[in-house]
Amino acid sequence: MIVVDRPIALVDAEIRIELRGLRPRQAVTLTAIQTFPNASRWQAQATFTSDESGRVEVARQAPVKGSYDGVSAMGLFWSAERLPGERLAPPAGSIMTPRLVHLEATCPDGTRAEKTLERQVAGPGVTRQEIRSDGVVGTLFLPPGAGPHPAVIALSGGGGGINEYWGAILASQGYAALALGYFNAEGLPRGLVEVPLEYFENAIRWLRSQAWLRDHFLAVWGPSRGGELALLLGATFPEINTVIAWVPSGVLFWALGPSEPGEAGPRAAWTYRGRALPYLQEDNPGASVAPRQEAPGRPVAWTPAYLAHLEDARSVQRATIPVEKIRGPVLLVSGSDDRMWPSSALADIALRRLESHRHPFPFRHLRYEGAGHTILVPYGPTTQRVVELPVQGFDGYLLDQGGSAKADASAGADAWRKVLDFLADAAEGRN
Repeated sequence: MIVVDRPIALVDAEIRIELRGLRPRQAVTLTAIQTFPNASRWQAQATFTSDESGRVEVARQAPVKGSYDGVSAMGLFWSAERLPGERLAPPAGSIMTPRLVHLEATCPDGTRAEKTLERQVAGPGVTRQEIRSDGVVGTLFLPPGAGPHPAVIALSGGGGGINEYWGAILASQGYAALALGYFNAEGLPRGLVEVPLEYFENAIRWLRSQAWLRDHFLAVWGPSRGGELALLLGATFPEINTVIAWVPSGVLFWALGPSEPGEAGPRAAWTYRGRALPYLQEDNPGASVAPRQEAPGRPVAWTPAYLAHLEDARSVQRATIPVEKIRGPVLLVSGSDDRMWPSSALADIALRRLESHRHPFPFRHLRYEGAGHTILVPYGPTTQRVVELPVQGFDGYLLDQGGSAKADASAGADAWRKVLDFLADAAEGRN
């Protein structure tokens, strides 16, 4: 028998799995297959030995072999590897459909037990609304009830698009969340090239006009290039009350993606009031340093090149985000083994600036040893160490994210708990 304390739960909830009815000291293999909205299937497997009462408690026992080692209540979730098969474009609104996890326990004598779990990104009562008006391109998720609600702008990272996952899970935790697109989505620029901050200013204005916004509290949260943007928006617009930046940069980086036809050379990623904002690689002697791809299709680690770009103090100073202008608390999250870019060093640039200016609001840098660039909301698979950059002009370009599945999963679980506490304190004005 497979016993689960919460067979229906949010994706960020830790669950307890127990096997009962085994013989004492009996071997049993537990397999978990997760099915995602894009039709991809992810599998993890672990073999345990039952105790003297014929039970296995996954949260208390380490497997004798399998997809992960050590004791981990959610090891069968974060250690899953993608099974072969075609990935499809998820249907619109699929974020509202629970993800299914099929558990199967098998003994050497052929005895089996099965159970299917539901993992919800959008909890009960959460609503989803596509926003394509007033110049805003995104998806709004509202928690149950008429409100008012504190609000969060959820930004995407270097792949662009609209991060509905973060929007839905934030709404499940009681926040009105606008998953805001800013490039690589319909009606938006193809690449992260000279994106005007006035676009975000308009989105902020739209949010502030909503009747369900509680006490005008508005936070912004983003990963990677979205973390860079979150810090920039907080430093630019006083209407932002709290900034949460995952694997971010405290300096502005160059454009990402294709420029317009006939244009060559590096470009700025951001503009404001008709002026391109200075970026680290602009007139930087070290910017000529680039990672070398050993062979087509081999993953590339950009961190060593970016560390060379940071050696030019003048360029760093010019491109540093004035984070001391943020009118509220700041939380930074990074991994020490980030190979996409040196997020710990880049976050420290923001941290040192907050310290030197004696920022009057709480600020903190959560630096996770051994973690890479893919510190995620728990407890999804963290085994994808290499990713393809989904931006036009970079087809087939593979990026080494660094870290390890175990370190990233641990970092994600810890950071997520602290983010929720941080947000709650900020929204209640306790920071």
